[in-house]
Amino acid sequence: MAQCPGKDMRNLTVSYHPCPNCHQPVEMFSDEARVRCQNCGTKVYKEQAPNCLQWCSAARECFGPKLYDQLMDRISGKEKPEPS
Repeated sequence: MAQCPGKDMRNLTVSYHPCPNCHQPVEMFSDEARVRCQNCGTKVYKEQAPNCLQWCSAARECFGPKLYDQLMDRISGKEKPEPS
């Protein structure tokens, strides 16, 4: 019985993905779908499917302009610091 080439340890590749929480690069091997960030413990996934904020033309209306802008800033990595 043949083994899946993706499971062959000789063919593994490594890639780096930014943590969505702390933005540190996280090492991920080709046979992994998710890992925990060593810096903050957040789960980091190889690929994230777009959510409704990113594709729905009514998202701003559904969430309201303020929350929509905050969430889009978080998604794009441009999150603004909270006022003190």
